[in-house]
Amino acid sequence: MLSARLQTLPEFTHQHRHDHHQAVIGVYGGTEVSVDGMEGRLDTWRACLVPATIRHEFSGGRENQVLVIDVDAWHPRPQDPHYRDFLTVSRLFRQPVVVGLDAHLQQLVQVSATEIRRSATEQGISDHLATAILLALSDRLDKGAETVPLRRPGLDPENLRQYVLENLNERITVEDLAAQACLSQSRFHELFRETMATSPYRFLLNTRLDHACQMLRTTSLSVADISFRTGFSSQSAFTTALRKHRGLTPTQLRERL
Repeated sequence: MLSARLQTLPEFTHQHRHDHHQAVIGVYGGTEVSVDGMEGRLDTWRACLVPATIRHEFSGGRENQVLVIDVDAWHPRPQDPHYRDFLTVSRLFRQPVVVGLDAHLQQLVQVSATEIRRSATEQGISDHLATAILLALSDRLDKGAETVPLRRPGLDPENLRQYVLENLNERITVEDLAAQACLSQSRFHELFRETMATSPYRFLLNTRLDHACQMLRTTSLSVADISFRTGFSSQSAFTTALRKHRGLTPTQLRERL
């Protein structure tokens, strides 16, 4: 009926399809999802359900682990002792979807993952735990569990800009931006250059400088305070960046008002 395994996903994978359904559930770390041309992201609070024969791809970050459950796409005979459970599980795979896990189901996944690691040679234990997870997941969906729509690959520049502005005084990395866009870093770089005609680093820098210049023009805050509020490591780093990319020092910019 089904088989289950824990797996660490590589950063780069290729799209494929197979004749069985597949559930991929985050155990730790982040995982990028591509299903039938749609993209999304998994973490320890989400599961992705992929029906048989649909092209898909999963790729992981630097550290990740997922629980992969393969489910036969054929129906057993009604007299089979697992027939009723199989019908319940099969309903999960009507269409590709990412499902949110509630706290109890997330805990069941984590406890099951620990037991699967401990009893790695006992496939029967893994399969029974996987069946319990899928039955619980089916129950949650019947009761209206949150589903997260997969989306066409692309970038929303305004959404990224708003994210940067809301976290200006934090250290924001390209990995953070890629996660915000629900993309792997490699795919994020590719789409970013296509959409924005610049690099993520320059986008971050320009967003910080734009906001810093606005604060210089509209507030009486000190240059040191503005540097801190816009995420520069020091006043001298801000002054150097402003002079290099805008041709003015903070004092010169204020004098032009």
